[in-house]
Amino acid sequence: MKKKRAIKLVEEKLPKKRFEHSMRVAETAVKMADLFNGDAEKVELAGILHDYAKYDDLALMYQLVTKYELDRELLAYNSEILHGPVAAALMKYEHGIEDVEVLQAIFNHTTGRKQMTLTEKIIFVADYIEPGRNQPGVDEMRTMIFDEKKLDKAIYDISKRTVKFLLENDKCIYPRTIECLNYYNLEK
Repeated sequence: MKKKRAIKLVEEKLPKKRFEHSMRVAETAVKMADLFNGDAEKVELAGILHDYAKYDDLALMYQLVTKYELDRELLAYNSEILHGPVAAALMKYEHGIEDVEVLQAIFNHTTGRKQMTLTEKIIFVADYIEPGRNQPGVDEMRTMIFDEKKLDKAIYDISKRTVKFLLENDKCIYPRTIECLNYYNLEK
């Protein structure tokens, strides 16, 4: 899929604020690709498309998990987890994207996983640090990436913050997030 088509697809579907977020994620990802010798075209496309299913109806997402034979464990989670895997499936089966790295980056952008590809790592972090984000600690993460160039450490810290937030709010934690945390704890 070409960049122009991806932008049009997302702009037509997402609310303006989420569209702008997606564009900032793509821009941040391209900057990170330059720093870490990643594929700028892949990360840009994944960044543009990563939240494509963010506002889809939850019942529809559950149907798509079944239709596209995604991990059935996903059915125990809400749209915060589901929108990545569903967006990846829609991109593959309905929009013809075949690049596995792009699809994995979209699929895992909220949960992470152990042994992520460079494209996945970049999208995972870019989604957290794009310039519109202002959550506590985000400036520290930006410094870790752009000044210190510690990608795996940033993944660990983001995963740790996510798990802490979920625990504090009595939310279920998707197993891949725990695997990501443990794996990048050893890699940092």
